[in-house]
Amino acid sequence: MHTRIITFLFVVAVTANAQAAPVDLVTNGTSDYVIFHDSNAPKSVSEAAVELQAYLLRSSGAKLDVVHQPADKMICLGDCEAARAADVEAQNLPWEGFRILTNGTNVYIIGRDTADGEKTPGGGTSRGTYNGVCRFLEEYVGVRWLIPGEHGDYIPKSSDVTIPDTDFQDAPAMLNRRVPYTQERRSEVKQWWRRQRLGWSLYLNHSHNWQHTIPASQFDKHPDWFAERAGVRVPPTGRYKLCTTNAELVKAYADAAIAYFDRNPNTTCYSLSPSDSAGYCECDQCSALYEKDPNGRRSVTPAILTFYNAVAKIVAKKYPDKVLAGYVYAAYLYPPKENLKLERNVFVVLTPSIDYGFTLARPAIRKQWESLLQDWTNATENISYYDLPVNITTEAGALNPPGLEILKFIYPKLAAAKIKGVYVYGVPAWGRAAPLNYLLAKLAWNPNADVEAMFDEYCAKAYGACGDDINQMYRMLDKEVARHYREFPNASYPLTTDMLRDIYAKNFPEIEQRYRAAHAKVKDADAKFRLEMIADNLKVLHWNLRQHNLLDEPKASAFYLSDGDFFEFLSANKGSLALHPSDGTKVPAYVRTKRNVTVPAKPKQAEKVRSFRLRGDQHLIVKPTGTSAAEVRFRRISARGKLITYRVFESDGAEVSGGVASEGSPLILDNADSGSEYYHVVIAGGTASFTIDVKEAAWAADGNLSDQGLHLLGQSSPLYFYVPEGTPAFHLSLEASPPGETAAATLTDPRGQRVAEFDCAQLSVDRQNIKLTSGQSGWWKLDVHKAKTGAIDDVWIKLESPLSGYFSLDPDRAATVQ
Repeated sequence: MHTRIITFLFVVAVTANAQAAPVDLVTNGTSDYVIFHDSNAPKSVSEAAVELQAYLLRSSGAKLDVVHQPADKMICLGDCEAARAADVEAQNLPWEGFRILTNGTNVYIIGRDTADGEKTPGGGTSRGTYNGVCRFLEEYVGVRWLIPGEHGDYIPKSSDVTIPDTDFQDAPAMLNRRVPYTQERRSEVKQWWRRQRLGWSLYLNHSHNWQHTIPASQFDKHPDWFAERAGVRVPPTGRYKLCTTNAELVKAYADAAIAYFDRNPNTTCYSLSPSDSAGYCECDQCSALYEKDPNGRRSVTPAILTFYNAVAKIVAKKYPDKVLAGYVYAAYLYPPKENLKLERNVFVVLTPSIDYGFTLARPAIRKQWESLLQDWTNATENISYYDLPVNITTEAGALNPPGLEILKFIYPKLAAAKIKGVYVYGVPAWGRAAPLNYLLAKLAWNPNADVEAMFDEYCAKAYGACGDDINQMYRMLDKEVARHYREFPNASYPLTTDMLRDIYAKNFPEIEQRYRAAHAKVKDADAKFRLEMIADNLKVLHWNLRQHNLLDEPKASAFYLSDGDFFEFLSANKGSLALHPSDGTKVPAYVRTKRNVTVPAKPKQAEKVRSFRLRGDQHLIVKPTGTSAAEVRFRRISARGKLITYRVFESDGAEVSGGVASEGSPLILDNADSGSEYYHVVIAGGTASFTIDVKEAAWAADGNLSDQGLHLLGQSSPLYFYVPEGTPAFHLSLEASPPGETAAATLTDPRGQRVAEFDCAQLSVDRQNIKLTSGQSGWWKLDVHKAKTGAIDDVWIKLESPLSGYFSLDPDRAATVQ
């Protein structure tokens, strides 16, 4: 054991008396001190006391009682009479800030705290005293919260704890600090967030909000509220857009925001942000506001800001102190050429989508980024920041380096620009990117912190004796990823096959060598646990590299798992913080609905199955028809960084199996024992695409998972759907993303007669009402093909009631679902 005296390095530090004696808080594992706070202190203060007591005990062996009466020797927490008697007050501290002071024999940790249920003027909360205790534990006890959970703490042991004479205060540079996509709904991650002093005294809601505010159901009554394309108001599906120059629409949006504030009087912010993706209105009034951005692309920024202002102006009449927040992003990222003054209640969220992934490794992108930051901060003081600048999005286990050079570039500039908040993506699989998540949390509080020093310290404390090996492994990957982004101009944030080949397969021998060296050195149990979180991801990465045939001798690796062992490994580690979280354990409601699944005669107009690809999440119904087990194979998988998983349910909704899609391991459905009439195959595909090949069964794909319908990629084999006798009419839609991505389709009835032609060369959605005559019940065929202009890529097909919405792509194995 040793004596530890640690010197603070804080934003503001003032030595009260250079000659004053230090405070001996713990001596030889014992202490005369107590932890005091008022009995009516906010919950956050009592939580701070519990944290302080627990970590002092774990570090020094001394348990300091928590009391509610001042004592001669005490650590005094929170704003109270005892603190004010020592001339320590919280009222002049910034929200979320704190002051730590030694005065005589006592230590005071006083923060700006909101009472239970109280909000700051910005609509948030303030846990200043708790923040001060966490900083105290870091600086004087040496505690680090490296990852969430029981193995995440670094607590050096010392029988003596001495506090130097000091008086200083600190507060966050950002009023809203979030590191999302870190599995933050888990209790242990929420606790980790608190200890890292993440949180907000300024509440901001900036999510994509058009669909929630103006639902698609309004289209029939108000088609002019929605985007116009090629002279036609487009039926709203997916991430639909609004006509931002329509005065009635602006009023309706403002009324919805006002109604929200009426229902939630303590809430201070409502989102104006458009739905994601493209498809903006092309009516004359909207188009007149559009211009070209610096890269020669269409910019809709003037229209979006005009909309923000118009809504904000109406809302301010009733709620002048409420805030309307909205992104500046994608097609509305660049400021307008002519200055457009924003209403004082508009809060801009700068979202530089040009830098997603590690694209800031490119000098040209850095230059654009700096220009954007300067232009927007010149335009308004009400500005926050949203980004994913150091993220490789994947479920494939690829380690995500910390992006040290990018972090050193971004954060000091955000601080200098006086950005009010940061919402910067972390990585949900902590075994891929724990150092990055840690750095993002620290920089949210102090964007001028020393990134290199924090990273080095993290590796040393998280991995102990093998810290240098892991440090060098991540630094090697950092350099390789930056190189890749400079050499591959199309690389963005999703993991690609090029990345797997050029970064991970190329460097996998060195990654494994460094890991093995680290594993041979590690002794501490917690450090070993953190190290093995990395190993879990390397097993996933190795399996994915093997699926792409990118490893010369895959079985020679310590991370090799056969397909069967890999599926068992994933099953055993479901819910692990180390790995990317699974797509959920809830049973989808649609598998509980009993279906009538039949296998009618083959469609008369059937063609031989052509190549097709399903994309994204899918729901298949598979009905065994042979004497042997049915087989479902995934082929032509394009994972796009996604680990495609599936779950199988029997016809009564009981879950029977699950796994990971692999071209080498078919899914076997044997109803000999269960007697299930049919099976649901629920596929979590994300952005991946794949082909399905079924044997010994009939099958159909569900077009009801989204309001856009069945999602296909590229030119497809014809689709078949069954129209029952007595159906008077049905609506059928074809959707694409013109002008770049287009599609067309021909609809044929059961007699082989052409009934309708669909064209999405100009319209994003071609929705037609098909009226039936005698003799048109049975199998219909929709043949999707290229339009006269553009390229066929993402295509959606939707059948509406009274039809079931299911499609068959293999006429020899077509099933009807009612």
